[in-house]
Amino acid sequence: MALLLRLPGLFANTFAADEALFASWARWIAVWRDPLLQGQPVDKPPLLFYTQALFYPLFGPVTWAARLPNLLASVLLVPLVAIWAWRLYRDGKTAVFAALFLALSPLAIQFSATAFIDPLLIFWLVTAVAQQPRRPFASGFLFGLAVASKYQAVLWWPLLALLAWQQGWSWAQWRRWLAGLLPPLAVLLLWSMARSGMGALWSAQMQNYGGLRLIWSWELWPRAQGWLQMGHWLWGNWVLFGLFGAGLFWLLVRQIPAQAKARPHKALDATLILFLLGYGVLHWLLAVPIWDRYLLPLLPLVAMLTGRIISALGQQAAKIKSASPLLTILLIFLLLPGAWGGMNGRFPSGGQRNADQGAAVVAASLIDAPYGTVLYDHWWSWQWRYHLFDRRVFVNWLPYPAALAAELAVFGQDGNPRYLALPPTTAAAPFQRAVSEAGFRLERVTAAGDIVLYRILPINHEP
Repeated sequence: MALLLRLPGLFANTFAADEALFASWARWIAVWRDPLLQGQPVDKPPLLFYTQALFYPLFGPVTWAARLPNLLASVLLVPLVAIWAWRLYRDGKTAVFAALFLALSPLAIQFSATAFIDPLLIFWLVTAVAQQPRRPFASGFLFGLAVASKYQAVLWWPLLALLAWQQGWSWAQWRRWLAGLLPPLAVLLLWSMARSGMGALWSAQMQNYGGLRLIWSWELWPRAQGWLQMGHWLWGNWVLFGLFGAGLFWLLVRQIPAQAKARPHKALDATLILFLLGYGVLHWLLAVPIWDRYLLPLLPLVAMLTGRIISALGQQAAKIKSASPLLTILLIFLLLPGAWGGMNGRFPSGGQRNADQGAAVVAASLIDAPYGTVLYDHWWSWQWRYHLFDRRVFVNWLPYPAALAAELAVFGQDGNPRYLALPPTTAAAPFQRAVSEAGFRLERVTAAGDIVLYRILPINHEP
């Protein structure tokens, strides 16, 4: 079920800007022209890019080659969450319901066949905690791979530490965990030092973030609205979102201290719920962007707790014959409309059919452009970085319209073809005026999605 719902997006979706950027870095590695990405503005740990680079020699420069690692990781995540649930709770129903929810979650489906970093990050995190009870070294090593995918992996460390404490880890087990963690971190540090010096990767990421701060008081409600709006995409509708919230409250109410020894799994419920709430409050009160991808690390926890709620309901309805099959059918019935929408990219999240706004089609019209061709752009430079990779077109990013006028005044008459990509909105007007004021005119070449491609010609140029 998970594979069938995720497979169509592998070929139907187009690259969002970040996906195009990450895939272009993978291609630089794959063709061995910049294996350390020394000439690229990298601000993320590189494990995803090197993983994607393994698939390009196998399948060629097709966009779905960059999505394939995440697709495989996302499909494998479904049984991995079930394994994790079984090792924590020793309850088959919780494991099955958790896997079923994850297979049908619209947010999980739409992010599966993408080139974003987060699906691979979650795969390594869940694999790390699933190994935690019995294999500390493997857990540490896999957690290190998660950090080598994205620094946000460290946000899961409190959960891992709490679970280790509940499982009664000794200092020897923690030492084995740290021994496993060190090799991936050492490789990451050596890579960072080899390309640009120690700490440069972290500094670049913080610079792009603009730093971290607590939100202002007037941001409290708008940010809460933004996160809640995205939160319901995990289920596909508000009703299930509300029922899940009620279910969490019910699980906490059942946390009776006198029964903690008789029902040790209740402590696990509280641990997962408190971490879920803490993660949400942290992203609410810190001025980080409200991005759907930041919700993905919650998916395994939401799946686990959904499984716990439905399993507990099944225990309450144990007198009803065939209660578990009925609950399974009901869960599928409630989640299937959202899953179907996710398969077809209908949520404004993750992978979508029109994510590139037509950049791939527009770039195709420039594939045979002669050497020296210049494409001026302000909005889609990361898209051109990928789609015009290894072509003879130089992409010149423009910070403002006056820069275009200055460029044309100096280089506009050198005989090289020059193009300009603009949106079909009033935002294009300042750039159009800059072309006219520099003594040139625009000739429409093609259009696709939200992009119109023009050729820049002298006013007195004859066709």
